[in-house]
Amino acid sequence: MKEYDFLVLGSGISGLVFALQASKRGRVAVITKQSLNDCNTDYAQGGIAAVLDIKDSFEEHCEDTYIAGAELGKKEVIRRIITEGPRLIQYLIDIGTDFTKRNPSYDNRLENLSLTREGGHSHRRVAYYADSTGHQIMQALIRNCRENPNIDIYENHLAIDLITQHHVVQDLGFVPGISCWGAYVMDQATLKVHIFKARKTLLATGGAGQIYAHNTNPSVATGDGMAMARLAGARLANMEFVQFHPTAFWQPAGNGFLISEALRGEGAVLRLTDGSTFMENYHPQGNLAPRDIVSRAMDVEMKRRGARYCLLDATHIPAEKLKSHFRYIDSKLSKCGIDFTKDPIPVAPAAHYFCGGVLATVDGLTDIRNLFAAGEVACSGLHGANRLASNSLLEALVMAWLAANHPSMDEDVVFPSIPEWKQMDDFYENEWVIISHNREIIGTIMDGYVGIRRSRRLLKYALSRLENIYNEINNFYQHNSVRAAVVETRNMAIIAIAVIRSALSRKESRGAHYLVEYPERDDSRYQTDTII
Repeated sequence: MKEYDFLVLGSGISGLVFALQASKRGRVAVITKQSLNDCNTDYAQGGIAAVLDIKDSFEEHCEDTYIAGAELGKKEVIRRIITEGPRLIQYLIDIGTDFTKRNPSYDNRLENLSLTREGGHSHRRVAYYADSTGHQIMQALIRNCRENPNIDIYENHLAIDLITQHHVVQDLGFVPGISCWGAYVMDQATLKVHIFKARKTLLATGGAGQIYAHNTNPSVATGDGMAMARLAGARLANMEFVQFHPTAFWQPAGNGFLISEALRGEGAVLRLTDGSTFMENYHPQGNLAPRDIVSRAMDVEMKRRGARYCLLDATHIPAEKLKSHFRYIDSKLSKCGIDFTKDPIPVAPAAHYFCGGVLATVDGLTDIRNLFAAGEVACSGLHGANRLASNSLLEALVMAWLAANHPSMDEDVVFPSIPEWKQMDDFYENEWVIISHNREIIGTIMDGYVGIRRSRRLLKYALSRLENIYNEINNFYQHNSVRAAVVETRNMAIIAIAVIRSALSRKESRGAHYLVEYPERDDSRYQTDTII
């Protein structure tokens, strides 16, 4: 048993900001499946949105967020997160994060940050570092965490289950409500499962993009935190709102990667393969329309023509600007034989971000006592039905900060007797195909039947298939010694089923959820969260 004051599951911006703040109150363990920078934060290219220009205002950023979210977001949450933005971006600067500056000879003062504009924003308000903002933030956070004597980092460790009443036999009878006392965590090198006991636990495990075969997420994004919380009894909210990023690089062999929306913010234009433009037919903001609208427009136009991709044309933007601002994209494209200063980029939508997740307050409180959630794993009410570009890092930063400074962090916790993990002795290698095959099938089903445009008939078909798949995976899980791929595939099935059930319960089209039988928005019945 390993005992800490605070347990952090996940190592993105939420997890590490929380760890740094909580370390002022006690000892912290950070658990991460792979290395610290294997997370969606490190993949974030565009930047972090906040009101940093005198011409901008909190009111306008709030309105842009609410409209992009198809008027499903919680206005009080939106305002709280947005008004905290400037102060906490200054915090990132103070701990060593570098942002691109207007005047490179001056320091990183907020008023000197270079700002770009992305889809759905009425102003330039996205602070960035070239096209690798997330990586720059992670480098600063990792450096600070590694130097902190109150933070222990456990890389290549996998959280299997939250420790709750479900694992504990209570000598004094039933304990009302559900409490979390830490997690069972597997060391992937030894396959030994340890008890990590903590007064407070933070879920910062990110999203579940890997449930789709075509996605922009790292391999670790298998919905682990959402699934663990659901199994423990927490509510999930708005799982139907899976945002597809319109511009993922397309190539015949797959293995695409994200092409930042900031490229369109600087003037890049979407075209069909014949060179014609089309976004002006779908939205007044054209190429800078919210992501759900751009993705659907591309999906319609591609299917109409039998095309597998569209073209993103940045060739009219000065070559020096492209190569200085988008160094990461330039490097990735060059390896694929594309010079984007001269050639248009083949792109297609791919699963990108979960607007839903574990139901949580703006400061991370969940249904389960002592369990907090922040970032993409959580549904705070900021995004509504569709995320405004570059609001994700902002939400993760603010929620983690507020959670770590919540008054309950100083509470004493009475721990029960926690049993050791019941490890199975056997592992049936000949049955491994159940896991490897079903993991691939989950992605194929979600791509085909639960994508950008959905129908109730196909959703029901997908649900039936996935419930059978979950039963197969869970049966394997119950009868074999634990392995990371088994846990991840079980979690993927749980979250895929949650997405479909949520999609079936919302008989309207709103934001990132488009239902062909109900193509219009219905505010009279559905301007509310979908709760599982």
